[in-house]
Amino acid sequence: MLSTSLRILATLAALAFSAAASPNFSGHWKLNIEKSKLDEPYQEERTIDHKDPELTVSLKATADGEDEESTAKYRTDGKETRNMIDGDPLFSTAHWDGDALVFDSQLVSDTETVEHHDRWTLSPDGKVLTVARKQKVGSDQRELVLVFDLL
Repeated sequence: MLSTSLRILATLAALAFSAAASPNFSGHWKLNIEKSKLDEPYQEERTIDHKDPELTVSLKATADGEDEESTAKYRTDGKETRNMIDGDPLFSTAHWDGDALVFDSQLVSDTETVEHHDRWTLSPDGKVLTVARKQKVGSDQRELVLVFDLL
């Protein structure tokens, strides 16, 4: 009886630890251009509301002199989500890989499909969000690093 109780307690403790070990990405973040690895000039601020397994990202960005705003909702449990970005469907899955959150996304338009493989990590103090991105557009592949500071 005691052995069963200890096993149940150990299992609950392990579950609590694994849930606590997952970072929370909530906050208002601003792209740090100096620390980022980008191909083109780009500015972005994003607000993240993270209540695992739900995650909402609202962003304001400027690229090529054009402003863009969007909001997308994701799930961190591997279930596919569908969002609309500028009238085009964005299909994504997100899952935990240790303390990193991994996204695989496809934005499908009439002219091209853009694929992203993002790996989000949070600094130990929770003030820096790093997004390591592998991006594919047609046969063009790029690796970018977006570093955001918590405001």
